[in-house]
Amino acid sequence: MFLFWLGLVLWVLAGGELGAVAVGATKLGSPDASGVVEFVVGINLVPWTGLAGIGALLGGQHKRLGLSAAGPTEAAAARIESSRAVGEGPNFPVELDLTVAPEGKRAFRTNARPSVNLMDLDRYREGRNVVVDYDPHRPWEVTVRADPGAEWVERIALAAIDTAPEESRPKKPVHPATKRTKWYALASTAVGFALWFVVF
Repeated sequence: MFLFWLGLVLWVLAGGELGAVAVGATKLGSPDASGVVEFVVGINLVPWTGLAGIGALLGGQHKRLGLSAAGPTEAAAARIESSRAVGEGPNFPVELDLTVAPEGKRAFRTNARPSVNLMDLDRYREGRNVVVDYDPHRPWEVTVRADPGAEWVERIALAAIDTAPEESRPKKPVHPATKRTKWYALASTAVGFALWFVVF
């Protein structure tokens, strides 16, 4: 909650700084140039206050809705449906299309991008089985184990995994929190902007 309210306060300040810019701009042509300080200080502070405010608002919104808390992961066997190197060098990322087959649960398709050493590339060929760690509540977040561990070596060697349909691929949701954040920011900025004219 602290981050959320801090974000609102920062956007109220940003609104006040915009108010200072507006007021200062109207005074720049006056003989005493009395609006220079307001204009210069306001226009330099607004971007930084805004960035800090949006970061705090997003962090606070996600924390309020439990989106920032990573849950425990589970291990599962997975079949590589396709494999494509997307970089160069001795260690480079490989784009994998996987069928993940959790024990006792329905298999699903997803993607992973492990960093693979050139010497290990054969282990990531299409049709091979690997071990992955995934979050049951966020099945789109999958990590391929570089070392499957002794208990998994034989299991993945013998596992017969059928290709899951494309419809089983989970999609990372765009939570309404990210959409609401801009309205919170705009409303807070308007309040700060109005307060500058009322107070000053």
